[in-house]
Amino acid sequence: MRAFAASYQNEWSKLMTRRKYYVFMGIGLLICLLWALIGNLLGNVLSQNVGAFLSLTPSPMGVLGIFLNIIIPFLLFMGVTDLITVEASEKTMKAMLLRPVERWKLFSAKLLAVLTYAALYLGSVFLLSSALQFLFGNGESAHELLRMLVSYALTFVPLAVLAAFAALIALMGKSGTLTMFILLMSYLLLRALPMFISILNEMLFTSYLSWYRVWVGALPSGSKLAQMLVIVLGFGTVFFTLGSLLFEKKEY
Repeated sequence: MRAFAASYQNEWSKLMTRRKYYVFMGIGLLICLLWALIGNLLGNVLSQNVGAFLSLTPSPMGVLGIFLNIIIPFLLFMGVTDLITVEASEKTMKAMLLRPVERWKLFSAKLLAVLTYAALYLGSVFLLSSALQFLFGNGESAHELLRMLVSYALTFVPLAVLAAFAALIALMGKSGTLTMFILLMSYLLLRALPMFISILNEMLFTSYLSWYRVWVGALPSGSKLAQMLVIVLGFGTVFFTLGSLLFEKKEY
């Protein structure tokens, strides 16, 4: 456990030494801020014309869909590419493998470091959007805020599956740029396929990125929930197992 903790700390520190992750964090918070300012301005203008109060200030749940389906996947792909493909191409992975830690633990540490960044990112978005909603006079009750917080927490199961998928692709990549391109194209394809083949909407793991809506709303039948869990956890197990095995056998 100590070796895993040391590996995780090392992987996390490598992410945090890259300035671009702070830049993207700032961009996400700036999106929330601009959304609130413009939304409040437009809301006031529309209220004067329509004669009723209209609020376009972003709520934590309102911004979650955009970040969860667009920005966070991109950041996951970037983090996994940096910690796996780029390290392999720069010949720095071999030094990591000389440490007294099992390869599957090192692989897990890399995934956990990327997911930690995603958690920090979403946590910052939640806090800022909640504060802006309260600031513009549209705050939620404590019960509603708790429900929103649970929704944010639920997103990390499908995000972990997506990270494991990205890591599996990154292990086969030769350059960071090419790996990012393949990951982005693969993600777009997986999101687009259900539009043309409706049955895939329940079969592909990318369709469950917004599954928090199921758990915090009206729960479906027990068999439907079990089916969802089997699909999501099944994909996650397969991706992580294949990734661990490939990382174990790969020569650096």
